[in-house]
Amino acid sequence: MFAPNVSLYTAGHPIHPESRNSGYEYGIEITIGDNVWLGGNVVVNPGVHIGNNVVIGSGSVVTHDIPDNVIAVGNPCKIVREITEDDRKYYFKDREFDVEDY
Repeated sequence: MFAPNVSLYTAGHPIHPESRNSGYEYGIEITIGDNVWLGGNVVVNPGVHIGNNVVIGSGSVVTHDIPDNVIAVGNPCKIVREITEDDRKYYFKDREFDVEDY
């Protein structure tokens, strides 16, 4: 799930001025797993792998790989915690819903 203004950047170029001025550009693949939620204004940089069942908080800049089943936020994006079975019953902070209804 992508919120508004998510940016996936795969392009790059050399950093040395003479090499950069040659116009050479390249692309490095980004991979995004299943059941991933990228919040609004998230930026994902080239070469990043985001695992399955991940939540990336809004405004984050993902500069390195993110493993499965975690919540990560920030600039640069860092893991804040694992997603556990306990999270199943909550829809927002400490607000619970009946999982049997879904």
